[in-house]
Amino acid sequence: MAGENMSCKHTTCTKLRPGDFSDDGSQYVITTPDLPAPWISFLTNGNYCALNSHLGGGFSFYRDHRLHGVLQRSLHQSTADLPGRLFYIKDEDTGAVWNANVHPIGKFDAFEARHGVGYTLITSRYADVAAKLRYFVPQDVDAELWKLELTNHSPRPRRLSVYSCAVFSLGNVSLYEGDTNFHSLFHKISVGPQHIRAKHDFWFPEYGWSEHGRVWPYSVFLTTTAKPDRLLTDRTAFLGAFRDFHNPVGIESEWLPAGTGQHLAGVCQWRITLMPGATWRTDIAIGIQARDAEQIPANLQSSAWHDTAFDATRRWWRELFAPIQVQTPDADINRMMNVWNKYQLMVNFHFGRAPSYFHKGQYPAMRDCCQDAFGAIPLAPALAKQNLQRIAQFFYADGQACGGCNRAGLPEPPSLKVDLPLWFVLAVADYIRETGDWAFLDESFPLMDGGQSSVYAKMVAGLTRMLDQRGPHGLPLMGKGDWNDAANMVGAQGRGESVWLAQFLYLAVSEIAPFLQRTGDTALLDRCRVRAAEIRRIVNEQCWDGEWFVRAFRDDGRPLGVRGEPEGFIWINSQTWAVIADIADRDRLNQCQDSVERHLGTPAGLMNLAPAYSRYDPSIGLITAFRAGWKENGAVFSHASAFNVVARALLGRGREALDLYRRILPAGKDPARYKIEPYVFAQFCAGPAAGAGTGEGAYHWLTGTAAWMFRAMTDYIIGVRPQFDGLLIAPAVDPAWREFSMQRVFRGAKYNFHFRNPTGVETGVKQILLDGQQITGTLLPLPTAKNHSVEILMG
Repeated sequence: MAGENMSCKHTTCTKLRPGDFSDDGSQYVITTPDLPAPWISFLTNGNYCALNSHLGGGFSFYRDHRLHGVLQRSLHQSTADLPGRLFYIKDEDTGAVWNANVHPIGKFDAFEARHGVGYTLITSRYADVAAKLRYFVPQDVDAELWKLELTNHSPRPRRLSVYSCAVFSLGNVSLYEGDTNFHSLFHKISVGPQHIRAKHDFWFPEYGWSEHGRVWPYSVFLTTTAKPDRLLTDRTAFLGAFRDFHNPVGIESEWLPAGTGQHLAGVCQWRITLMPGATWRTDIAIGIQARDAEQIPANLQSSAWHDTAFDATRRWWRELFAPIQVQTPDADINRMMNVWNKYQLMVNFHFGRAPSYFHKGQYPAMRDCCQDAFGAIPLAPALAKQNLQRIAQFFYADGQACGGCNRAGLPEPPSLKVDLPLWFVLAVADYIRETGDWAFLDESFPLMDGGQSSVYAKMVAGLTRMLDQRGPHGLPLMGKGDWNDAANMVGAQGRGESVWLAQFLYLAVSEIAPFLQRTGDTALLDRCRVRAAEIRRIVNEQCWDGEWFVRAFRDDGRPLGVRGEPEGFIWINSQTWAVIADIADRDRLNQCQDSVERHLGTPAGLMNLAPAYSRYDPSIGLITAFRAGWKENGAVFSHASAFNVVARALLGRGREALDLYRRILPAGKDPARYKIEPYVFAQFCAGPAAGAGTGEGAYHWLTGTAAWMFRAMTDYIIGVRPQFDGLLIAPAVDPAWREFSMQRVFRGAKYNFHFRNPTGVETGVKQILLDGQQITGTLLPLPTAKNHSVEILMG
């Protein structure tokens, strides 16, 4: 990856566009501060997480965003991008004031920002003073590190005051922000020559209010490499009455004012004189440590250590991404697959659906955590196992799964969502196919209601619980929502049934069957097979509407997603998962996919359902209350579209799979319409029913789309799929792809796959050479060496 080379050589980095990828794809280069929205990155080591915008705005937290806040988040973050990681500069001779990161005052003569993997670099220039900023989170310290360099390009000495500003929000974020004045009464602050340390003595480990608070088990610190001339811990004293970050009163006087520290901030002031051509530097570390830690790590006050940590951070991410690399004829796909898709996947892997600029965040949900682990398994199987071990602790003895899998060690209640145990089955099965780690099945973890059970026992309990939960048609009960959480009233009375969940259960039976066979549990295996056959028959006899599958049956027995309904007559998931589960004959599966494109296709991907609902329907639920064309109500839902890429590839419809994959990619979208970052997947784009909003991206970064798009490309388009006994080769590509390749690590061996497609087919394998020797069939045996070369001739 590129380092701190701040020049943009890419031919499309012009004033006509707000930014573009660097030549090697490792950075996104932003050439103007004026974007349709703040474009951000998540800087993290897996524990400390800093959301950082192209202007240095943002906030941070530790492990659990609800309980362990560090830097404050604003309710208007998505538009104001304040507060943040701010640097003010005042010319003591002229009185001019500006920001090194341009925002919020907005004065600049030159600007560029680069988001890289694990870091953000910003350069700006105003009044002949050049500024270079660097933000990152190191691997071995739970802190965010800022660097500021100022260079005097004028012919005269410059007398400057430099101010850094950070606003803190400690502990339980929602309570803190809801009653800042009250919670500020419990701050404990200490100030030294080069540091500020803050604690909070009224904290709730629960997710809501309780009568008795506890002291927060952490402390937050700020320390610098260049000793400040003044330190201030009071946000109100810095901003002043009736002021904000655009015009803080604290920088108008010669020195920072005194303050009580009631509304906690960390403000540093340096008075410097810069000779012509000279450069001045300071580094800041803001981090978290145990409440009673005796000292702040001394290396944080060394600029040389900061530089070494930066190099180590970039190297760590490179090594993490190295096991899988692709090379296709499409540059956008290569950049996403080799860099940005992986980065977004790992952010989700660590924090689930944590907060973003456009979403307050939620607990790390089991369904999401399982899918994120699934996405990460081929890239980082050891890390994925750690997540599966954590997830395994959030089950009850009867097979019920918890809705959340928090990282704070707190108990969770059983979820109302009925599909959660099946995602655990899917993820564990995939992990064992990838690694051959059968011993994982026997690892034992606590149950929420006491005692312990093995991973295998949890899988069995979760699946068998669902075998007998059936409604009038014999399909699984939908309860208060399956994957479509917002269809929360379809089965709220206990009679509604989910066709999608039936398809998923059918798939889960086939996923768990090898484990039942291995353990000799023939009675349960027979029971599963009987139920699966029954589900297949019911789905095909009672849930086929002539051109597509019904989505569900409501509590009153009426079908949902059928021809003749004025709104919502087709839903995507029951078509997609029919293919993924292979629950019908090939003709029927192809027919329902034809219906998907005909009724749900848009230039940005596939709508979740169509037509969008125009009024609330109490028999369906919240999904009908969303504005038409937004969220699940007729929006282009990227996650569901990614599922469908897999389905198209499984049917051998390679051209269509690639076409849909490209439509979902953010890189080719019009930034003026898409608005959010062109280097990460949105949860959804507004659909055609949104009118003028059509195409606008929403809920950036935090979506299972990242996991499924990554696996859709590696496993189903390029088509290298792990099996218990080897690697299955089954590509499904655009016929225009005459040559492509992938490097992949499997079971400790490095494989180099090279595909040739001279006749331009969509699918099919004519010949496979493994280390120069032709093999029979399309299944590569388990590795026998550290390196393998595989040549595949399609045809």
